[in-house]
Formats: sequence, C-alpha cells, structure tokens
Amino acid sequence: NIKPVSKNLEIITFDVGNADSFMIKTPQNKYFFIDTGKAAYKSVNSQAKIIMLKYLKDRGIKNIEGVIVTHFDNDHSGGTKDFILNTNIKTLYLNNDEQITETAKEIFKTIDETKQSVKFVTNNNQIYTEPELSIKTFKANSTGNDKGNENSTITLLSYKNFDVLFMADAGIDSFEQVKEFIPENVEVLKVGHHGGPKVVDSKMLEHIHNKVSIISTGVNYFGHPNQGTLDTLRNTVILRTDNMNSLKISSDGYFLQIELLIK
Repeated sequence: NIKPVSKNLEIITFDVGNADSFMIKTPQNKYFFIDTGKAAYKSVNSQAKIIMLKYLKDRGIKNIEGVIVTHFDNDHSGGTKDFILNTNIKTLYLNNDEQITETAKEIFKTIDETKQSVKFVTNNNQIYTEPELSIKTFKANSTGNDKGNENSTITLLSYKNFDVLFMADAGIDSFEQVKEFIPENVEVLKVGHHGGPKVVDSKMLEHIHNKVSIISTGVNYFGHPNQGTLDTLRNTVILRTDNMNSLKISSDGYFLQIELLIK
C-alpha cells in the first residue's frame, strides 16, 4: 500500500541536533540534499546512516540528483562519505577544494575511490531547473575571521511563487553580498548558523519578508539559538528542530503546509 508520490515540492528538515541536513523533493520527484549532518563519533554510526539514509532506504530511494555540502564543518558535511557510498549521487556540489578539516580529507578520499562526480559552487549559479522550479547557489567572498561560515554555500529554491532561502552557516554580511540576486519575497528562511548571533537583522527581513523561519539546532555549548536572533524573527513562524524534531514543508508553488514528522 504505497502512497502515490506527491506532485508538490517538499522540503524535509531532519532533526540532527546542532547540525544541518535538508532534503528537497521536486515536483518531478528528483531528490536533493543540503548538508549531511554530523560524522560518526568513536565508531558509532553517522547521523546520515541512522537518520537520512534510513529515511531514503525505507522509501526505496537510491538516486539523488544532487548533494550540496555547504562547507566542511563536521556538523554540515559529516555524513557525506556515507551518502557517496550508499546512494547514487549524480552531482556532489562542494564549496571549495581545501582539505583543511579531517572530514574534508575523508570526503576527497572517498570521491577519488568512487570516482564521484563533483562540481564546485560559484556565486549566482543555477544548478538545476525543471518546469517553474530552479535551484541556485550563492557564495559570499568574506575575508574575516569567520570566513568559513560566511562563505558557506547559500541555496535558493524557487517554485512558481514560493521561495526558500537556505543560509547554511552564513549571516548578515554574506546576505549583503548576495542580496541583489535574492527575490524581494522569500516565504521560508533557513536561518544561518543554527540561529546564532549576527545571522539576521531587520534590514535583511525587510528584503525577504519571510513568513517562516527554520532553525536547525539541538543541545550545544554555543548558545544557539541566540536570543537576539529569536527577537529579530519574532514576527515570523519559528520552527525549531530542538523542540519540534523533524519537519516537512510542502508547497504547490502558492501555498505552504507544515507537518511535524513525529519520531
């Protein structure tokens, strides 16, 4: 008794603690991931194996059109190796080729071993389209102390009248650099850096006017989400994975529906 796959656009925010992993299902049933959660700790399975790959396996999904790894921090890229080894990824979109973190070294080693197809993201680049839908990547050019986060890949998903902006770990500075390409109305904002400080301000919200704010977070020592950030977003519907678990947002391109995916 398999449910027919919906013709809507669907976005799933997986509950991966203070980390990021999102799945996009397009109306033509192509699958994209933005980030892959944390890596295994002391040989226990990665979140990818326990959560996202299990979700795919339960639904018989093996082929993924694209995986966007926004940057090489472990809480965003930790499951990438398991994705490469356990699914067929048409294109892996990486932020850069710097093998600074252990996770990055693992990923590049796995890419070499499996001959995984890779593209490096550029600013304002359309990476995928289907009728009335597009996925674009953006990348700021920050040179500050926090350049790893600020230069992480920003993704804009647009379907008819409905837009979702995924900020990865980027914040206000990055948004200023790319905002000329961002539509004046974005319904859903995936808030940067787990809702930490300096990720949104009133000027940014005046541009995007988002109705919904997604914060992917969990137990952490960093004070995420930041109270100032929550205050700035107070006129939006705030969806937090630390108290709502996994979430599904569906849209026909005009309306949106939010479902909590009960564990």
